[in-house]
Amino acid sequence: MAISRAELVELTREVMDAVDSTRWSDTLIKSALNVVYDDEWSNLLNATQYYTYAMRTVTTDANGVVDFTSLNSGGGDSQENFYRILSVSDGNVLYTQTRFQDVPLATTTNYLPTYPRLYYIVGEQVQILPVASGTSLFVAVNYKPTSLYDLLSDASTITFPLGGEWIIANEAGARLLNKGGAESGAAQVLKREAAELRMGLLDDIRRRTINPTLLAYPDQKHNWASC
Repeated sequence: MAISRAELVELTREVMDAVDSTRWSDTLIKSALNVVYDDEWSNLLNATQYYTYAMRTVTTDANGVVDFTSLNSGGGDSQENFYRILSVSDGNVLYTQTRFQDVPLATTTNYLPTYPRLYYIVGEQVQILPVASGTSLFVAVNYKPTSLYDLLSDASTITFPLGGEWIIANEAGARLLNKGGAESGAAQVLKREAAELRMGLLDDIRRRTINPTLLAYPDQKHNWASC
């Protein structure tokens, strides 16, 4: 079942065996939960990059740039916060990722459209090559949900795979018990439990079919081994 932010705070107190303790304020617990929640979403999307998916339609500015902020969507409890780019295309041609150090003059000289369509990450932006204003692009992304802090109220529910709230509560509880080093033993127990639960959840999420993992575009054979 879905769990609210308030219920997650209470669950964290429970796993810490600190229900009646005033040592940890709700504000401190929410702060730890916020960090852990974000970390666990990173773990989830690193294990299965298509767990969340959206296609953004964006347009380059005068410098051929797309801001990361344009890859977000929604608001309130329904935010979709860009995490990683999955593909970039103009609907017909797929753009390939490169690095600035490999094309350092591409934005300052005549980079002809006859060259491959490329992009690279610079700061909090995506530089599209060749540089052109008003280029319409389709950017596939994965994303994280609204952060714990940004939920509208304590009654708002978190977004995470069923049962994953125990990972978040245990990991946050371990960090909180380490406060001042007073409960480091209990903290290590919670961290081990979180690690075991995380391993099982990620193993379940990684493969949603029984089919084998296959070599596919744009994989290279040397990444798999010599053929």
